[in-house]
Parts: sequence; structure tokens; C-alpha cells
Amino acid sequence: MKYRFLHWLLHNIQRQKTRTNKSAMSNQPYLFRGGTATHGLTPSLVSRLLRTAPRTRECCHETYPRNIKNKMKTLAVVCLLALCYGVSAKNKKNDEQKVKIAVYYESLCPDSKRFITAQLAPVWRDFRGVVKVKLVPYGKSTHDKVNGKWQFNCHHGPDECYGNKIQSCILKDRSLQDTEKMELIICLMGQANPDKSIDTCLTQVNKQSESVKLKRCASTEQGDTLLATYGDKTDAVQRPLGFVPTIVINEKFDQAVQDEAFTDLKKVICRVAPNKPAIC
Repeated sequence: MKYRFLHWLLHNIQRQKTRTNKSAMSNQPYLFRGGTATHGLTPSLVSRLLRTAPRTRECCHETYPRNIKNKMKTLAVVCLLALCYGVSAKNKKNDEQKVKIAVYYESLCPDSKRFITAQLAPVWRDFRGVVKVKLVPYGKSTHDKVNGKWQFNCHHGPDECYGNKIQSCILKDRSLQDTEKMELIICLMGQANPDKSIDTCLTQVNKQSESVKLKRCASTEQGDTLLATYGDKTDAVQRPLGFVPTIVINEKFDQAVQDEAFTDLKKVICRVAPNKPAIC
């Protein structure tokens, strides 16, 4: 029993050789360990042999051909994981080379509107692959939990609270692409009323189907929770913010950089980018 499979294999190799013409035998042979050719054993021949191999049990109580298949499956999984790791590492390296722009803003703040539409929007569109933008809609608002429910006091009143919430819902909507989210925020920041403008902006990115979901999010506990989370992130930078919008470049706040970025973001990006883009 111990050598039954080996005996069967050698016997069938010899038999299959007599049935194989010269063109088939010209295929690249597999090699055993040590580098010696296997009696003209070709990939097609090995495949036929494995399909017809006897179900012999070895000392490990497993079928030898099945063992080979299991090892091949394991190898395939390992290769797939290695490929995924390589892609992930490459993406991480690319992200590390990008200039990180974090903007802490308010949906109805005139300075926030001016910065996002006049400075951030063109930089984001012109410097694709160079910048990574993080938007945090909260600003100088405050939030407290009263009787288990979040209460907000927004810098420009209740309409701004709603505007901050709907933008929070947009940023966390998994059915929207990053480019769609950014274009929606840019559009909303160019409008006067965030409640009436959401449908207009969704039409621009051909995402009218998201209207009901986003409005429901902004009007329920889901929107409250998202805005409170953005409030905590804002407070971690400075509480309260000294100026809105607060602009943080590469995760480090610098007042001089903030002042320059507010009026000429492109100049800042061109100066700090590891690899200066041609547009600079």
C-alpha cells in the first residue's frame, strides 16, 4: 500500500508516453527537486494522471493527489494575500507622498464658503493624486447630550446645524464615490440654503436617488451622531477654533501656513509637495 501510488504513477507514465506524439512531448517538462526532468512528463500528462489517480491513503491518512490539490489551493491563497498586501503597501506609500489637507469649517460660514469654492475646489481638481483632503463640518459649534439626545448650538443658527449634518451624512455615505462627495460639498458651499440646495447638487453628480436617504440621515439620530463625532474631531484640534475655516496641512497646525493657505492654497501645496507637480 505504501508504494502503490508511486508504482501506479511510473507505470502510467510509461504507458502515456507511448500514446503521446512528438509535438506534445515538446512541451516544457516539469522538474522534480534536484532539477532532473521527469521522463518527459508534460503539464497535460500530469493533469490526466492526477484525474485518474487511485484513491490511495498514505501514512498521514490522506489521499496523495488530494494532498497536492490542497497544497496548490494553499499556495494560491498565499499568492493572493501577497498580491493584496503588495497593492495595500503601494497605496499606503502613495498616500504618504500626498499632501494632506484637513479643513475644519461651517456650512454657512462666509469664509468657509469662500475658501472651499475659490481655493480648495480648484486645488482638488488640478492636483489629483497629489493631495488628500479631509473635510470636517462643525467649526465653532458646541454639542452636549441631554436626556440621551444630542443638542447642538451652531455658530450661524439652526440652519447651519442642518447644513453641517447633511454634509456629515454625505461624507459618510458609502454609496457615494469620493469624487462625488467632494463635488457635492463644493456645490453646497456655493449655495445659500443647504435644505433646498441638496437636490440641485445631487442632480449635478447624477445622484438624485440619494436625496431621501441623506435628508432622513440629517433629520434623525444618525445625523446627530455623525455631527457629534465631527465635533469631537474638531475639539481635538482646538476648542474652540480660533478661526473658521481652520486649515491643517500634513496633520500639523501652523498659523503662518494657515494664513497663507486661506488666500493661496496652491502656493502652499506646490511648496510642501514631495514631488513638485508640473502645474506648479
